[in-house]
Amino acid sequence: MNKDKLFFRILLYAGVMILLGFVVGGLGKILAYFNKGASKADLLKTAEYLPDGLSPDINWLKDDPYTGREMEDFNRTLITQEYIRALHQRNLGQYTQSEAGIKEYYTLAARPNIYSQVSNALATDTDVEHVELNHNLKLHFYSADGQLVSFTDHAVKRKSRVTFGKEAEVNYLNDESDFLVLMQLDDGYWRIKNMERGLPSYEWMEELLKPDTSDASVSREQNLELLKRAKGINYYPQNSPFQEFWLNYDSLTVENDFQRIDSLGFNMIRVFVNYEQFGKGYVVPEMLERLDHLMNTAEKKNLKILLTLFDFNANYHLFNFPNSDRQLEAILTRYKDHQALVAYDLKNEADLDFIYHNEQDVKEWLSFLIPKIRKYDPFHPFTIGWSDPAALDNYANELDFLSFHSYKKPEELGLYLDSVQYKHPDKLLVLSEFGMSSYESSVFPFGKTQAQQAIHVKEVLNILKEKGAVPYFLWTLYDYPEVSGSVAGGRPWQVGAQKEFGLFDTFGQPKEVLKVLQNQSEIDDYTILNKIPKYIYTYIVLGTLAMALFWLILKRK
Repeated sequence: MNKDKLFFRILLYAGVMILLGFVVGGLGKILAYFNKGASKADLLKTAEYLPDGLSPDINWLKDDPYTGREMEDFNRTLITQEYIRALHQRNLGQYTQSEAGIKEYYTLAARPNIYSQVSNALATDTDVEHVELNHNLKLHFYSADGQLVSFTDHAVKRKSRVTFGKEAEVNYLNDESDFLVLMQLDDGYWRIKNMERGLPSYEWMEELLKPDTSDASVSREQNLELLKRAKGINYYPQNSPFQEFWLNYDSLTVENDFQRIDSLGFNMIRVFVNYEQFGKGYVVPEMLERLDHLMNTAEKKNLKILLTLFDFNANYHLFNFPNSDRQLEAILTRYKDHQALVAYDLKNEADLDFIYHNEQDVKEWLSFLIPKIRKYDPFHPFTIGWSDPAALDNYANELDFLSFHSYKKPEELGLYLDSVQYKHPDKLLVLSEFGMSSYESSVFPFGKTQAQQAIHVKEVLNILKEKGAVPYFLWTLYDYPEVSGSVAGGRPWQVGAQKEFGLFDTFGQPKEVLKVLQNQSEIDDYTILNKIPKYIYTYIVLGTLAMALFWLILKRK
């Protein structure tokens, strides 16, 4: 009887422990959900992924000799804004299959044609998305009373995403046309009165040709040679990592950190530009000033920058294409002559977005921007930093060099490197992220010790050396006191692991991995005790206490 009681008590204790595990996991998911918050689309029932505004490439060509009246700069700007917004409202109407908002941007005479396009999309169950990527406007007529304006919009490049039925295949289409446009000032607002489509014309293009004033002293090939010697590190400040970095940018912290990076023997830094925080196409001057400071600081320390663009951008909707283009143009044309810049990473771990978004949409966005990089900066090589080497075949011919991330065992990394080098023997390969977290849970069976972190990094460096001195960027300089669940995941062990990849702990003290980087013989001093994680000691203590408790229970019986 006593043995039965003991057996059921053990079952009860085990059941309670399992239940507590489920409760902790459930609470973690609930907290993660509420921390993320609801999206505007969910709350307002609006179309998803709409940008705050559109910023296509806009050029006003030289006006016709006799326009009736000279147009004021203020009105030219206003007409441009209302014209772009009217086209977007038409596209939005087709996309949402709704006539809402059309009357605000089209006169009574122009509305039936727009309503017909919306009705046709609804009747045929066709998802239609259009976006205009550029506008080359030439003024023909501006009435003396300032009430009518006529212009041609030359060679408008439009990209469309069409799906016939909800489960049908997605089709991306491209077309180019001229539009003869008549707009009228109606109740204080400029509205489109008439719009006629025609074949594109190009005789005006010489007006937009600009002389190349670049003074870049280093070619793309020379920058690739520099990359071959990369001994780099990924960078965020300790107290403001990820989405906090640019919002809380501190110039003194960056200067001190770059000094430290230089003193540790690193020669390159991988830095991330947050798409949303930099303006989503309406580039924020203050953010550019902060990036200026970072680039100038790197140059003073003789460090090179691998600039990773469009970080935290998960918007691959067509409406986002023009804004992505404008931000790319603003950044690349600003820094193409900077001595600290060595290369670009177009998108960090774009293959992870294949999981959470339509893969075809992500690839269409990448295909749209890749030739733009060549256009805006012909001097610096670029890549896409894939999360998984299995994605390296994507755009391999278009990219100047290949890069991927690996947090797997060193022997697995070696096999990946062999495979990639065999398939792409003529491409420079860069390991742009690697490392191991030294996070140790005191309760759950997760985590590695600092000694295991150090051993892992040392073994990876040996593999890279064996495979032909593969250039690399280590993750990362610091352990972080706080990391958002939106970055690492909602569970405590996910957040905890993301905090502790650094060379220095949260108190600023060097970790074992740094000692190994500075003195590789240090690795020989590690014993089996250095490799035992905290949770093992916890289990030993708990197991000892449990055995003592059972012994006391048995003794009392």
